[in-house]
Amino acid sequence: MKIDFYVEFPTKKNLEKLKLITWPCKIFIAAHSLNEFQKFEKQAKKINKNIKTAYWPIVKNSYWISPLSNTKDLKDLFSELEKCKNELLIDLEFPILNKKLFFKNFLFFLKNKRLIKEFLEKNKKRITTAQFPSAIINWLYRLLGIDYSVNSEKSFMWYSSTLSHVMNRKTQKHLLKLEDKHVHSVGLGTIAKGIITTEPILSPDKLRIDLNFVKKNGFKKVIIFRLGGLNKKYIETIKKFL
Repeated sequence: MKIDFYVEFPTKKNLEKLKLITWPCKIFIAAHSLNEFQKFEKQAKKINKNIKTAYWPIVKNSYWISPLSNTKDLKDLFSELEKCKNELLIDLEFPILNKKLFFKNFLFFLKNKRLIKEFLEKNKKRITTAQFPSAIINWLYRLLGIDYSVNSEKSFMWYSSTLSHVMNRKTQKHLLKLEDKHVHSVGLGTIAKGIITTEPILSPDKLRIDLNFVKKNGFKKVIIFRLGGLNKKYIETIKKFL
């Protein structure tokens, strides 16, 4: 199974964790601009020349890409990304860090949704979308602009450490319903806190259980959130599934 990593905070300390990786691996590096990404990419490849990289753009004001983002921010971002030849991670989530955008951009929702879909369609061969498992409420997620009927690779975020027991079991059932499991991936974690800062941490043993579920049920790739939490205990668990 292929095991990659999200790098939400590409600090020197976090990138040093690349020294622990001995298998073919891709890292999805979050950055506020293409220039910033290229700086982090260069640092990462100095530490581990065998890794591949993808650009995870952070959107001005909304952080994540959403129809509730500012239209200008989306246009500026997509214009920049057209100049970028790298693989891309498009993180489709509501802008919960800036709740004012829910009211400010409500009238521009459909326009922004079209902008996002057009960009995804145009760049589908080099894009991975990070999103919630759409099989849970497929039609609603598409209505809300956090899932699109675009034939690109999707990474379904199943962070079992953040879910209640009931929600975790429901998510597992819906992951099993997904088609083309060999094409898409599952996001596992969290093994370190993210931008929200309140995420519970998944233990190495719980990560083993999740990896076993994913592999047993036909998925060929996972992306673990996030690189900064990697240590020797997690490495011991991961190597059993490579």
